[in-house]
Amino acid sequence: MLGRRNNGSPTTSKARADGAGLAGASTVVADGGQAEVAASQFVVQLDEAARERLERMNRRLRLLEQQMEMLEAEVGRASSTADD
Repeated sequence: MLGRRNNGSPTTSKARADGAGLAGASTVVADGGQAEVAASQFVVQLDEAARERLERMNRRLRLLEQQMEMLEAEVGRASSTADD
């Protein structure tokens, strides 16, 4: 990092989006006081939920874009017939 030496201090790195960097995690998280889930499993569950939500949002956005294109085409046709 900018030519500086680390002197043995721990380095930090960004976690990969696929969660591969967490495969060996042994930290345990309490899940609502009922069950304990390994942190890596917890992160994977959050990742899956986020991906599903993003996919739903993306589908909705595509639908809205299609609707906008249809409305723009209708407005264009209406304005061209109004000019005649």
